[in-house]
This record gives sequence, C-alpha cells and structure tokens, in this order.
Amino acid sequence: MLNGWVAPAVGIFIATQAAAAVWWASGTNQQVDNNTTAIEQVIENEKEIAIIQVQQAEIVKDIDEIKFLPEVDE
Repeated sequence: MLNGWVAPAVGIFIATQAAAAVWWASGTNQQVDNNTTAIEQVIENEKEIAIIQVQQAEIVKDIDEIKFLPEVDE
C-alpha cells in the first residue's frame, strides 16, 4: 500500500522544490537589479563629487590670487 504513494509523493516533493527554486531565483534576480541600480548611482555620485572637487580647487586658487592682488587706490 505504501508503494502506491511513493511515486506521487516524490513527484510532489520535486515539484515543490522546483517551485521554491524558481521563487528564490526571482528574488535573487530582483536583488541583483536593485544592487545594479545602487552601484550605478554610486558611480554617478562619484563623478559629480570629482567635478565639485575640481571646481572647489579652482575657487581656492582664485581666492588666493585675489588675496595677493595689490590694492588699487581710487
């Protein structure tokens, strides 16, 4: 009597495991997409920070030049 239930039980077990694997993989894929988006944003932020740093360095140079300009009497 037990032998009649073994094949369906194994089939149900395999189907359940396959469904769980698909569900897990879809969650993993979504997490990869989220991480990719976050990494792209970090790269964009780094580019903007680098531009701002260059601008700041140029401003500091300009300020130093202004400090050392001789005063002009009007």
